[in-house]
Amino acid sequence: MPLQSVLNGAKQCQVLTKRTRQHCKNPAAYGCVSCRMHGAHKSRNVLRGVNHPQYRNGERTRESDEEHRKSSTILLTLRDIGDHIKLFNGDYTRGRKPKGYVKYDMNDPEQLALAILATLREPGNT
Repeated sequence: MPLQSVLNGAKQCQVLTKRTRQHCKNPAAYGCVSCRMHGAHKSRNVLRGVNHPQYRNGERTRESDEEHRKSSTILLTLRDIGDHIKLFNGDYTRGRKPKGYVKYDMNDPEQLALAILATLREPGNT
């Protein structure tokens, strides 16, 4: 469906252009005061979840990313505890640390206790 022309009754963009300091001549987007080039968007109409065109195979949703982040944090904390008691013989895990990961000082008994308590939480109930 083509956009209505300003001459045919569509609202005009209310934004002043930088170069000429005059109103933009483009038609305003539906329900907005600006055109598509000056930031018109309606966040209510953004498709989310399965309806979004970039939703891939149902594998990566916000909820699944959050669940993965929490379980990665728990596993990394367990790895830190294992490294502290010399349980592992290899290199440290590679890659970016997950969001929310806290590096505990394993030599401090209180920090070690906090690390152990952090691993006892279930990933879905944190």
